[in-house]
Parts: sequence; C-alpha cells; structure tokens
Amino acid sequence: MTIKLDKKKIRQDALLRICMYTGIPLSVLAIASLWLGQTLGSPLLGMVFMFSTALAILIGLIYNVRFVILSVRSLREQQAQEAQRNARKG
Repeated sequence: MTIKLDKKKIRQDALLRICMYTGIPLSVLAIASLWLGQTLGSPLLGMVFMFSTALAILIGLIYNVRFVILSVRSLREQQAQEAQRNARKG
C-alpha cells in the first residue's frame, strides 16, 4: 500500500495561493522597512515593520495550517480508496 502526497495539487488551493501572493510581498516589505528604518532612523518605518511582520507571520501560519489540513484530507481520501480496492479484491 503506497500513498503519495501530491503537493502540486494541494498548492492549487485558492486560499493557499492568496496566502502566497500576499505573504511574500509583506515579508519583503517588513525586511525593507526594518533596514530603511534603521538606516534613516525613522520611527514610522519601525511601526510599518511591526505591522507588516505581524501580518506576514499570521498569513504564514494560516498557510501552514491550511496545507496540513489539505494534506491530511488527501491522505484520508487515498486510504479510503485503497481500502475500497482491497475490499473488492478480498
């Protein structure tokens, strides 16, 4: 009994795509605002860093939880299909 997880299929989920397309730019914004805030000594950029970092972490957590949920669902479906095949044979 071999069960294989299709990560490409899971990554096609709409919520995962939204998380990817918003989380990555937010992370870049956080790093840029931290670097520029330190270089320019701007407290406003420090606030932008704090806000964008919190959002990026939250989006990353949502992405990971959703990916695990979809992975477990896919594995359960494959196990159910395998059990049906074995029931038909035996």
